[in-house]
Amino acid sequence: MTLTVAGGGEPRAAGEERPRIALLPPEVAARIAAGEVIERPASVVKELIENAIDAGARHIEIAVEDGGIERIRVRDDGCGIPPEQLADAFERHATSKLRSERELFAVRTLGFRGEALAAIVAAADVTVTTRPRGQTAAAVARYRDGRPDRSGSAAAAPGTTVEVRELFAALPARRRFLRAPRAEARAVTRVVADYALGYPAVALRLMLDARAALSAPGGGTLREAVAAVHGEAVATALLTIAHERSQPAHGADGADGGGDATAGEAAVRVSGAVGPPALHRGSRSYIHLFANGRAIVDRALTHAVERAFAGLLPGGRHPVAIVSITVPPEQIDVNVHPTKAEVRLRHERLVYAAVQAAIVEAIAAAPVAASPLTASTTAGRAGAHAATATWPPPRSGGGPPSGREVIAGARGAAALAPLTSPAAAAAGDGAEERGVQAALAMHERLPALRPLGQIESTYIVAEAPDGLYLIDQHAAHERVLYERLQAAREAGEAASQPLLASAVVALSPAHAALAEELADELASLGWDLDATDGAAVLLRAVPAALAAGDPERALVEYLDRVEAEERLSGPDRTLASLACRAAVMAGDRVEAEQQRELLRALERAATPHTCPHGRPTMLHLSRAALERSFGRR
Repeated sequence: MTLTVAGGGEPRAAGEERPRIALLPPEVAARIAAGEVIERPASVVKELIENAIDAGARHIEIAVEDGGIERIRVRDDGCGIPPEQLADAFERHATSKLRSERELFAVRTLGFRGEALAAIVAAADVTVTTRPRGQTAAAVARYRDGRPDRSGSAAAAPGTTVEVRELFAALPARRRFLRAPRAEARAVTRVVADYALGYPAVALRLMLDARAALSAPGGGTLREAVAAVHGEAVATALLTIAHERSQPAHGADGADGGGDATAGEAAVRVSGAVGPPALHRGSRSYIHLFANGRAIVDRALTHAVERAFAGLLPGGRHPVAIVSITVPPEQIDVNVHPTKAEVRLRHERLVYAAVQAAIVEAIAAAPVAASPLTASTTAGRAGAHAATATWPPPRSGGGPPSGREVIAGARGAAALAPLTSPAAAAAGDGAEERGVQAALAMHERLPALRPLGQIESTYIVAEAPDGLYLIDQHAAHERVLYERLQAAREAGEAASQPLLASAVVALSPAHAALAEELADELASLGWDLDATDGAAVLLRAVPAALAAGDPERALVEYLDRVEAEERLSGPDRTLASLACRAAVMAGDRVEAEQQRELLRALERAATPHTCPHGRPTMLHLSRAALERSFGRR
């Protein structure tokens, strides 16, 4: 019997009647379309902020309750919607921003599809109050279950207020996929921060559960906006970038060479600000990209930003950058992603080169001086070691290695490349005969290791009965700390070091939201902190593993690591980040006795061959491979 696939993955017997093709009911189609535009509360906030900016607003207030799942209110002082047009604003593809197909290929506004309000109404209960300037009263429209409920008039200031309640209440399956309210609040904070940086002349204020989380003054200067989002110290250290370039336009410069060969010029203007090389972070969340005023995610442009800092940042660190590119509207396609988070540039190579050049010029023109934020993190790493053999060795700066030390470490790793060459790995038959880095079971215990020395203050060389081992000191220590911290947490014995005096730590709004989201996990690891009004926390204690360093900077860098963590989730994410933050770093001098202590601890580890993130802790060169390399067998 022949089977065909029916809905839900169930096979259908041959001859069974096939369901008829029919048009979906309008309300079902609307909710499916809404799901493409509105994924979570942050999507609602993004669409409403864009509408407000397009309406010429200079002040935008966002209030969110329970991460936006229960309530979102966005109020602006823009031009408002005329009462006679209010009903049309909620119809799909109703917009005041496009009039012809030609305009679709030269979009000059943030919104243009006419889907935002219709999608929001299909996903939640909505009340809109709007008053154009010159009108004596505001018009009110209320929608329930995707349908008009009532309308009328009210007293209100000029502008528009949109209140959204019970997001996805009518779509319980989609609501179940929303994250916890604190996680959704953090996503909302990121969206508001992006538009605060992209539009410094617009005052944005975000309230999370009646607590002020972000307040950008709208004074018109990027430094003011950066101070509101990332703090005064970051804003003060920034370098201004400004670069323009053009070339004759000969169609798209992508790999496919598509596009028409247009006459005229391909042009790009790059503006914004970047941090000096001494100002770096543990995640890419401090890189903000804008294309024609639109906050975007673009891997190529992010690479261009990081490429400009090549050789200047420590390994695993990322720059601070607010980069805005402006191109003629006809040279950018903003209609390639349902949420408009991605764009397609006609002249990608030109834009990439311009971004990289703009940053390189700014760095080259800046005075050579360490950032006040990280001056202590780059000093004296190579010579930082304990007078007595204790583990872990104290670090003078307490932070990541300097750029010079990281480059030196890279040279050391390159010199050892033959240990893992494909030709050597292919030699022989058995596991030992395959030579370099013999495959070891994840939970196989290590043999007794005897340290021989340290290479580039990064790798420990050790011998064992079965050959030579090269140990990555950071990855190995991270594994040891991770298992110790895991055991302590499971036993409810997380070690905490109280501070002599509580410290108020100023965080970025995104970090403050992350700290609130992870409050229980942070407490289980030994952090003791309370939220205050604004983006600051009161720090009373830190995990004992971080007690030796600056507690305020330890918290900021720890949150950086948690935010950058992509391979793990849940409690493992915060635990691995703490182990990584506390472990000895590449570039730290490790004395002979400290090497022995680390190797003994690694021998006792349950999973000694990888760090918590899956990176190998060691390379193994077997005795057979050594003998073969020197012609002894």
